[in-house]
Amino acid sequence: MIIWLASYPKSGNTWMWFFIKSYFNPPNRKFSINHDKDDPYLLETFPTERRFNELSINYQDFFDISKNWINLQSLINLNNKTNYLKTHNAMCTVNNNKFTDINNTIGAIHIVRDPRDVLVSYSSYKSENIDKTLEILLSNDSYEYAKFKDKFYKRSLMGSWSSHYNSWKNYKSKETLLVKYEDMVNKSNSTFLKVLNYLKKITKVEINHNKLSRAIYETSFENLKNLEIKEGFKVNPSEKPFFRKGKVGDWKDKLNKDQTQKIERAFKDEMIELGYL
Repeated sequence: MIIWLASYPKSGNTWMWFFIKSYFNPPNRKFSINHDKDDPYLLETFPTERRFNELSINYQDFFDISKNWINLQSLINLNNKTNYLKTHNAMCTVNNNKFTDINNTIGAIHIVRDPRDVLVSYSSYKSENIDKTLEILLSNDSYEYAKFKDKFYKRSLMGSWSSHYNSWKNYKSKETLLVKYEDMVNKSNSTFLKVLNYLKKITKVEINHNKLSRAIYETSFENLKNLEIKEGFKVNPSEKPFFRKGKVGDWKDKLNKDQTQKIERAFKDEMIELGYL
């Protein structure tokens, strides 16, 4: 069954992904940010490109991908394991095709970050200027693009930052956990312990405080940044480093008054709800 690690891009679900990987790593295995075939838990990004051929999916057609969301998940779940899947897709329905169902999903960890910092980080990652990236965050028709077999395709329907946040917040079919990126930075121990307590409720995860401390250390931002320099990060499609600053409040030095006001007006209700305003 699937546990989703869901967020808008550059909001922390890759970090959460690595924390889970580190926590379940055997004590004698060196932690790596790249995938090993014998990792204890399957850590993948959804939709899983390696499954496209099995289902004869025309990945150049997003509607064909959405039509096969459930089929892809059912195929993954044939392993009868807990599958942690990272996604930037909104919890949405496209042409009557739901993103997931209760037969494939047991829960979700929904990570959210101040949209002003998302804007700065996503702009840098995409090598796009702030104003063009702001258009992406404001549009309900925003997609995440990926490259497969030398062709770009629409991997995920993200929508605007607020519609994405609300889509996962309003998902009630299974119990979910909301985690703020800022708490991952400033309250690492209590936040990741909360994650483990959530996983304990829906799976057979045992809480080991030594493993918790090790995982927090191994997946600190500085350590992840150094590992990317040393060994590369194979799933990063950008020429820019994936781990840039990981800073809370970087927007204060990067956004002008007009950009700040646009994002605060557009997402006022959600930002107040989350304590960002």
